[in-house]
Amino acid sequence: MAVALVQAPAWAQSDDPAVSTVLSFSGSRTLGGVVLGPGGDLYGASSITIGGQAGGLVYKVEPDGGSVSSLYQLGENDGVSPQTGLVLGSDGILYGTTHFGVTATGGGPGTVFSIRPDGTDFTTLHEFVRGTENNQDASPINTDGAFPDAALIEGSDGLLYGVTRGGGANGTGTVFKLARDGTGFATLHVFGEITSDEDENITENADGAYPAGSLLESNGYFYGTANRGGAHGRGTVFRLRFDGSEFAVLHVFTNIVAPTGSTVAVNEDGATPVTALLDGEDGLLYGVASVGGANGVGTVFSMTPDGTVFTTLHDFTPKNGSQPAATPILGADGTLYGTTSAGGTNASNDTTTFGTIWSMARDGTGFTKVYSFDGAAGASPNSAMLQLSSSVFVGTTSAAGRCGEGTVFRLSLTGDEIEGLTSCGQGNNNNNSGGGVIDPTWLALLGLLGWSSVTRRWRGNSEDR
Repeated sequence: MAVALVQAPAWAQSDDPAVSTVLSFSGSRTLGGVVLGPGGDLYGASSITIGGQAGGLVYKVEPDGGSVSSLYQLGENDGVSPQTGLVLGSDGILYGTTHFGVTATGGGPGTVFSIRPDGTDFTTLHEFVRGTENNQDASPINTDGAFPDAALIEGSDGLLYGVTRGGGANGTGTVFKLARDGTGFATLHVFGEITSDEDENITENADGAYPAGSLLESNGYFYGTANRGGAHGRGTVFRLRFDGSEFAVLHVFTNIVAPTGSTVAVNEDGATPVTALLDGEDGLLYGVASVGGANGVGTVFSMTPDGTVFTTLHDFTPKNGSQPAATPILGADGTLYGTTSAGGTNASNDTTTFGTIWSMARDGTGFTKVYSFDGAAGASPNSAMLQLSSSVFVGTTSAAGRCGEGTVFRLSLTGDEIEGLTSCGQGNNNNNSGGGVIDPTWLALLGLLGWSSVTRRWRGNSEDR
């Protein structure tokens, strides 16, 4: 349970926060976050990026970068190109999704899969059917949805719930559920038909379109955001019951317009949300919009669960972070912590584009840019962080880092650092001992990821000298 808002953030009375690399990706890129597994390791999924090949991996890594393992290679008999993280079920099994279906049989628009934390029993639970035609935005039309690119959640009823970014009868996406053994797949909601003209270059409809963020269970409903659609084409917040009934649009994001003499499109509430909502444990829901707001680069907002009160808590600026693409989390100190995929500053206080980590109170006060990425430990953080202790968080970036294709990073609010896996397959960083060898066929496929077991390396450890 979070403590009272009056408690100061953990970093406020300590050394400068520090970000270090747990794992640097090369030849593979993670577009989703990490989840804490049963043994304390971090688990995630990544997509192969070598020469346009489609594939993917399920991996685990120690939070201090001590060792990393490739648990499963997604191949032609599996779905490929996972675009999001995994969820650990109450049964101890990991569940995830892929963007494309089984390539050996022609490939549909995605799958749902399960795998044990030791890498065994990989199972495709559901494959989304191929579309027969496309809508005016070139999104496939089918019966069950297409491209499940947001992480699944397990409901309190033990079933898995998710959204698709496209597909369904109108090609604008769906909400779905299925049992953890893959049975009982059902489409709970089909997003509405596009009502805007094809040449308007905007997608308007009644209820939202192309949901990109996971669902949130709260107050007996599932809450979610639609990336586009709604009356202004800038997205919506919606909710529905477990069986798909009582679907309601709670908020319609307003249009963004560039004022006279400006090239920046702005509004009052933000636009184009691409993340899940957060239950603030104070009777409010919280979220971020990726663009719009007073400066055109996104907002933090809160709203009552029935949607009657919507409040813009913060307008991002390019210097303090822009274009948030990850759900904020509620820290153990009662503070909101989040990231932006762009913006930030360098040592000269010039605006950069690598992204930031931020914090603020739930009432919108005390906004602080905790850290500006500079590319060394990654850039463009893209998923919700995970808090491991009162002062340590981990997250992922989708670009940069030592090996060029993103990282798993570690934020310490007290300033301590680790030295993780940044060898890019060229031997262990600052460590000529330890190791293990990857099979040559794996090494070729993974683009010299260097994903082998290595000894633990804390900064200053005598093993590194």
